Parts: sequence; C-alpha cells; structure tokens
Amino acid sequence: MIRRKQIRYTVSLVGLAVAFSGIGHSAYAEDEDTIRLGEIIVRGENVERTLQQTASSVVVLREADAGESSVVETLNGIGNVVYTSTVGAPIIRGQDAQGANGGAAIYGGTVARATINLDGHYQNFYELALGGTSVWDVDSIEVYRGPQNTSQGANSIAGAIVVSTKDPTFEPEGSFLLEAGSFDKRRGSVAASGPLIEDELAARVSLDYWERDSYIDYNGASYVPGDTDLGFESLSARGKLLWTPKSVPDLDMLLTYSHTEGNRPQFESASAPYDQLENPTASVPSWEQRTDTGLLDIDFEFSDSISLSNVVRYSVQDIERSVSVVGAGNGTVDQKSLSNESLLHFGGEGAITGFVGFFAEKVNSDDVLYFRGISDFDDEKIHLGLFGEATFKFAERWSLIAGVRGQQDELKREGSSSFANGTLDYDKTYSAILPKVSLAFDVTPDATVGVLVNKGYNHGGINLSFANRAYIPFEDETVWNYELFVRAGLFDQRVMVNGNVFFADYTDSQRLVPDYIGDLPYGQTVVNADEAEAIGLEVDVTWNVSDSLRFTANAALLETEVGKFTVPAGTAYVGNEFKNSPGQMFGASVDWDVLPRLKVKANVRYTDGYHSDDENLPAFEVEDYTIANLSVVFEATDAIEIYAYANNVTDEYSPTSLYTDRSVGGIVANLADPRAFGVGVRGTF
Repeated sequence: MIRRKQIRYTVSLVGLAVAFSGIGHSAYAEDEDTIRLGEIIVRGENVERTLQQTASSVVVLREADAGESSVVETLNGIGNVVYTSTVGAPIIRGQDAQGANGGAAIYGGTVARATINLDGHYQNFYELALGGTSVWDVDSIEVYRGPQNTSQGANSIAGAIVVSTKDPTFEPEGSFLLEAGSFDKRRGSVAASGPLIEDELAARVSLDYWERDSYIDYNGASYVPGDTDLGFESLSARGKLLWTPKSVPDLDMLLTYSHTEGNRPQFESASAPYDQLENPTASVPSWEQRTDTGLLDIDFEFSDSISLSNVVRYSVQDIERSVSVVGAGNGTVDQKSLSNESLLHFGGEGAITGFVGFFAEKVNSDDVLYFRGISDFDDEKIHLGLFGEATFKFAERWSLIAGVRGQQDELKREGSSSFANGTLDYDKTYSAILPKVSLAFDVTPDATVGVLVNKGYNHGGINLSFANRAYIPFEDETVWNYELFVRAGLFDQRVMVNGNVFFADYTDSQRLVPDYIGDLPYGQTVVNADEAEAIGLEVDVTWNVSDSLRFTANAALLETEVGKFTVPAGTAYVGNEFKNSPGQMFGASVDWDVLPRLKVKANVRYTDGYHSDDENLPAFEVEDYTIANLSVVFEATDAIEIYAYANNVTDEYSPTSLYTDRSVGGIVANLADPRAFGVGVRGTF
C-alpha cells in the first residue's frame, strides 16, 4: 500500500511542476517590495544558497508572531513537524527529535535525532527538550525536514533547526519588548548594538526573560510539591563582539558568549476529563538547567574564490532534577563539550563551487539519579566528521550537487544502577559513509524542479531494562531518503510555491517502547525494528495579494509503516504506524494591513489523528484537532508597536499525546495549550 501512495505523491508533484513550466506573464504588476524566491537565502547546509536552489525541504522564518517566546511556539504549524508536549522535542516526519533513548536519557544517555544549531552551537538533548530556545533578537530560523547528516553531523537523521541570531552592527540600533498574558505569563526583552571602534569593532548584547505558571492543577490528596517548581521559566543572555581589522581587511572574527537558564516540569499533563485541567498525581519532577557557551568564529578570504572559516565552541551545562522527597528521583547531570568545525569554501562564482570541512567534538557527562538507590554513570562521546560538497553547473539550466560525509562516533559509558545486576562498561565505535546527490533543472528563471537522494544515520547505544534488570544495547539506524522537489515563483513572484515528495527507507529503525513489569509500564527501552518506511508530501504556498494582504497555506501528508519489532515483554509487532505521526496536516494564515498602522493576523492549523505509541494500542489514539490563533498589532509611532493576541481562540482541549501514569493509576494526556490572551509593547531605538 505504501508503495502505491509513493507513486501517487510523485505523480502529483511532477504534474504540479509541469503546470508551472507553462506559466509565463501575468496580469499582476511587479512590486519592488515583493519578496522573491531567489532572494530568500538559506545557510544551514554550510553554504549560502537561495531557497530556489535548495533541494532540502526547508521552511525559513524571519520573525516570531506576537506572543511567541520560544522555538517550540514558532514551529507549531509547520507541515510534518509536531510537538506533542510543552516539554520535549519536535517529531519531524515521524522521527522523534529528542533521540531514540530520550525517554530514559539519564540511564542510557542519548543523542538527538534533530537538534537546534544555535549560531554554531549544537544543542544537546537537555537543551533541546528543556531549554525553551529564545526567538528574541533572531535573524532567521531554518527548519529542515529530512536527513541532514552530510552537513549537520550525527544528530540530524530527522532534520535540523538552524537558528541564527543577529550580529553586531556598525550603526547603533536597539529594541525592546514587554508582554503579559494568561497563566501569569510575563516577558521582558532588550537588545542593543553599535560600534566600539568605528568600522573595526562592534558589539551586540541581548537579554530575554519569560515565565508562566502551569495550566494544570495538581490536586491529588497526597500531592507534595517539595522542592519542585512546576512553572515555566527561561532566561537567555548573549553578548557578541565583531572585529574587522582594517590592517587585515579579509579577516572577520566573531566572539560570542551565551548564558541560558530554564525551568520545566517533567510533564504538563491532565487526567480525564481533560477540559478540567487537573491531575491527581502525588508528585511531578521538575528540571532546572544552566548552560554557558563560548564560540569563536574566524573567517578569512584568501581570494574571491577561496575562503576559510573556523568555529571553536566550549559549553558547560549543569542540570538538576528535583522531586517532592529527596531520594525519590532527584538527580544531577553535569556536562562539558568542546568542538571545532573548519570549512574551506572554493569556487566563488565559478562553474564548480563547494566546500570541504572537518568536525570534531568531545562530550563528557556525569549523570547521577537517586531513586531506590543510586544510579551513577560517566559518559564520554567523541564525534568526528570529514565532509565535503560540490555544485556543478554543467549546463545553462542544469546543476548537480554531490556531497559525502564520513562520520565516526565513539561512545563510552560506565557506571552502575540499583535497577541493574552488575556494572556497565560500554565501549563501542560506530561509523558511516553518508552520500548526498541532487540534480536540479530550471524550468523557467523562476521555477526549478529536481531530485534529491541522501543517506541518514543515527548511531546506536545502550539502555537499561528495568524488567530484565539488564543493560540492553541497540544498533545504529540508517535511512535512504529519496525526494522530488519543486520551487516556483509565479505571477511576477506574487505567489511562491515550495514542494517536496519524499520516500524514506529505514534499516534497523530505533523504536522506544514501554518496558513492562506485569501489566504496568515501568520505564522505556529502545529496540530495533528490522525496517521501516515513511512516505509523504510537503507543500508551502505564499500569495502576496497586494501590498497590504498576504495569504500563506501549507499541506503535509505522511504515511508510515514499521517492520517487525519485539518489546522486552516478548510481544512482536509487524506493520504498525510510527507513533506521533499524523497522516494529514493543513495550515493557513492571513496577514492584513487593515489600516496604515493597524495589522491583523489570523492562522489556523489542522492535525489528523495518530497513535501515541509504536504498539498502536487503541487506548492511546489521539483524535484530530484544529487550533486557531489571532493577533492585532497597532503602530503607535514609527518606533513603537502595541499588540494583543488570542491563542487557541476556540479553547479546544485536545490531547496531543496519551500515556499511562502509574502514580495516577490510569491514562493522562498532554494537551494543546488552552486558550490564552496577552498584550505587549515592542519597539526600536
């Protein structure tokens, strides 16, 4: 069945591309303010390309909507990208970005399947799931769907989220934001930039803080908060220095320091009836994380055709897990990482352009958990990548991109747990060769079609089975990814269409399944399915109706199938769907300048039903849901805007994930955020 759908999706996109080739002149008058497909630049694949030249399925965001404080909120509404919880990572094309072992990271360690690359800093699992990455003072957010291992390395089999913050400027500028909203949300942000030495040294500082209360009422008779903090809190502080020495005009040096702090409950879930927003659990753990990161980015142009860049990064992270009673699940994670990435670009404006690069990273982590005894592990990971890519413009309308990455990942983990017999001494090295090839044809100067083939990979690891009181290894997973794509600017660029059809063929797919003791799930364990497949379609359309009115729409289809896998209890499953993988997602939005100083934006997104577990048990099926949001912005002056927003305006209490909670004695649900209102003011100076 999935193969027949592959043919249907392919025919649909090819038909769309053929239709575009016949579109010529239009009745629209060309406007100088219209954003063109060829003017949208993406940088997440280690080279600057226009969106029209990019084969990967990518969405580029330039700014957050009113009321959006973090990447989690900004990504909601992108096709085939699903957040099933307010605490966690996105699911991209059916792949959980937090990693196969994310549900039990403190016992087995984990590496994300898709992470956030923030200014060259690849966030780890805890930053991704707990950090609430800020969208303040951001230049762009690029969301890649599908394997990005060739450019991003080991932690990108599902995709990548590349966030670029604003650099220092040699002209003074500043901005601020103040906001208040439902659930006692409060936010304050400020940024300032300017020269320290004219045309040679510039600095930029930014600060963003927000917090809100949980919308769940934990009303259990035996509930004890203890030292936990179930509110949401995020602090992001960043400073940048840009040096462009006049004595060496081809040299740029950028020094960045960032400090982030965050607090999250382990979950924000409700018991039935869900619209009461109540949970009778006895306790909820909370996580507090602090991360300090320094980056030195050096760029030097040897000539118009050869340039070298090098990024050195060092990061220190302290995490504390708090529970109601000390000794009942409190713990710490102390992690340090050092990395270096070098890129040599060549070709300039020639017929053959590209880059070669080398990446090395060492990560050390000390993970301790106090729960029915002590679990204490020392973890070391060394990641090495040698990669390159070249673009060949071998004819006027044809271009070929060929790349490859050699990836090696060495994992060492040792320690002991009160839940296992014996000690752990795990030492294994994984490696993979990851090719990428794309071929593109310019049907017209504003319409391009092409094909992409690449390989993705995620290394294996170790996890702890509570039921078996044993450490169980799992193998690396790989995927061959095949895509057709179309990029088109129509009607004098008034309409932009981006579409990708994909088929992903997985081997040894890593699946996270419940680990049962009796009839109750007790932890989670990673197992390998012999194979898995995913096929889908992603289409994004933007229509600039006029200078004051813009429509956007997107559609995503996804069909998945897991081969055979066996849970630790011995039950085997064949042919199930991926968990958390809706078959259909649709979204639409309108931006309308009602008056010269009054703007209204409304958006709606529909998500089809799906399973919350790989076992596809009926009790954990999520029904389809629709969320609508509205915002109004008033320009009080040329420099100050006042805004108001209403999210989930229909107040739909829709489960986004269902699971069994032993402390509740039944099923609980993560929910779409309930209706929330907010007002704010933002401006520049």
